[in-house]
Amino acid sequence: MRLVSPAETEPPASVIRYLLPQERTVITVRRHPATLIPHLVMAAGGLLAARRLAGRSARPGIARGADLLFPLYFLYRGAAWPTTYLAVTSERIMLIHGVLTRTAAATLLQNATGLTLRRTVPGRLLGYGTLIVDCPGRRPVLRKVRYVPYPEQLYLEIASLLGPEEPDEAAPPAQGGRGMTGYDPADPFQQE
Repeated sequence: MRLVSPAETEPPASVIRYLLPQERTVITVRRHPATLIPHLVMAAGGLLAARRLAGRSARPGIARGADLLFPLYFLYRGAAWPTTYLAVTSERIMLIHGVLTRTAAATLLQNATGLTLRRTVPGRLLGYGTLIVDCPGRRPVLRKVRYVPYPEQLYLEIASLLGPEEPDEAAPPAQGGRGMTGYDPADPFQQE
């Protein structure tokens, strides 16, 4: 597992301005660069379609104008990547993004009842995942964070902040030895 470097966990000024006075940052990372792949595919596909349309059109000037729009779209998305941060603090999970318009979405850790890590095949190959925060009640502001780098490490960090689950009071306390079932996983010569 690749670890998050200490230099990458230092929150930049664009994240610090959203922190509460009593909060301490646990980890701050940018989203994985793979977040640009869908935008690159869309810009390249649009550029190819605009060029084919320009070759067949009676007014090629309009179609050629679209040639500029698709690269500009990708440049805008590319400029947004370095300003997008996932910040996990002692109290919240925040996603801060935007170039012209900044948006900060947060979910309180105390409201979260569960955390799910989803990794697709491309995500496992490229090293990213999706974190899904489960909150009861109405739909939370921040539910899914896609293209998360170091997914296993972030999952473990956030899960440790959510706290240990309370033991079930109806269950009997754990006993040493064989317990009630008679099965001892440490005994390799146990007969069934």
